[in-house]
Amino acid sequence: TAVRIAKSLTKHWGVDAEFYFDDLDISQRLQVDDDHQYAFVLRALQQLQVIPVVGLNRTSHNSSVAQLKQDGVIDSIAVAFRAEQADFDDFEDKKDDIDFDLLPIFDEFDEIDLILDCRLCTSLNVSETAQQIAAFARKFSRNYEKVRRIIITGSSIPASIGDAASTNEVTILPRSELEIITTARDLLADIEIIIGDYATVSPYFADKQFSPQLFPIVTAPRLIYSFNHSHYIARGTSLAIGGYEQYADLTNDLCARNFFRGSDYSSGENYIIEKRERIGSNATNGTIVKPSVVAH
Repeated sequence: TAVRIAKSLTKHWGVDAEFYFDDLDISQRLQVDDDHQYAFVLRALQQLQVIPVVGLNRTSHNSSVAQLKQDGVIDSIAVAFRAEQADFDDFEDKKDDIDFDLLPIFDEFDEIDLILDCRLCTSLNVSETAQQIAAFARKFSRNYEKVRRIIITGSSIPASIGDAASTNEVTILPRSELEIITTARDLLADIEIIIGDYATVSPYFADKQFSPQLFPIVTAPRLIYSFNHSHYIARGTSLAIGGYEQYADLTNDLCARNFFRGSDYSSGENYIIEKRERIGSNATNGTIVKPSVVAH
């Protein structure tokens, strides 16, 4: 899979643009050909401008980055430090851990990109979290002078879409992460902040495996469309009850909304319009993801 992804990125992304690659949600015990899985993937991506990502309490992962940099496999002059809220809530409390876990790795690179990842933001206090981010970013930058850029990211979409909208329901979900980022940027007005974005995919997304017999019973169509700092979320009923053509109704409802941006905006909107008009095969929960991200 890693080799296939590398070939696809080379074809569609090119070899000149930088990008980050991380494996945060994959077991650190996984090995491929007697190599740590992160090291294996970084080797597969070696011809691309990949920036490795490290973090606290990720010993084998971080060791792979350090070793590959020393071996000349990683060309990037920058390494990214991905800090979650439990990491960035108190810089002084984490300073010793950062020095122990990451300082030797930082020393291998010329620059550091700090990624402050709020992950799922719906239960976070906006003001408190923004203040934590601002304080951590300033103190980290003072202590580690090689900071090149600061990125803040997060999402409001839960792992289970049913936690945001019931079946046969339409809901408007405020994007709490944008409130946090906006507030943090105001507190860091003298520092350039880059917004990271999970788009319309949850930070905790995982493919669920069902037997073919259960799939139409437990699966319902879903549609996520982003607008004005919110997500429009629509769900149908189970495929066993409502059938496989429910996306025609879901997309028809979306296209009638005054915030729908129309065909001139992106190929994502074009796809949604095609499904409203029943052009081509029915949309599925798999095929709707890419258009939703593009439209986003």
